[in-house]
Amino acid sequence: MNKRLPRLGPSIVGLLLAGAAAILFAALRPGPTRAAALAGPGASCGAIGTYGYTGTGYTYAGNALGFPVGNASTNGTLTVARDGKVTINEWEVIGGTLITTTGPATYEGQTTINFDCTFTATLSGSEQPALAGVIVDNGNQVRAMSLIPGVQVNYISTEKVHTTAGNNGQ
Repeated sequence: MNKRLPRLGPSIVGLLLAGAAAILFAALRPGPTRAAALAGPGASCGAIGTYGYTGTGYTYAGNALGFPVGNASTNGTLTVARDGKVTINEWEVIGGTLITTTGPATYEGQTTINFDCTFTATLSGSEQPALAGVIVDNGNQVRAMSLIPGVQVNYISTEKVHTTAGNNGQ
């Protein structure tokens, strides 16, 4: 028994092709989806929240932060808010000397999170990104490195410690 399927009219085929093209365009276009954009920067990568981290590296003579030359070690938190604000609180040791003796140093700025979960963070008072990295493990970890001239620090051991940023989740 050989049944023939009815022929689809040209308008129906055109409509199906247009729908498939729209879906393909939406899936392949760069940048965040509209839903992710409405949810705030980093929402699609699971980045909203606070990460604890350890960073190690080296500071060179004439570095942009005015730190002494030597091996650098940092421990602290990096918080990404829904509006893209980033806050860093860290203890800094360089050449065996604690740099921040009255409490952690605090840096604030803005982050840009890309569709592929790579990001940069620009700190207040600077137009150049200070950090670059990638959000991994469904937003549970971050891998980053310093872009500050003369400061080579890699933030290697990062883990999300809070899923919201700040007291009100912003």
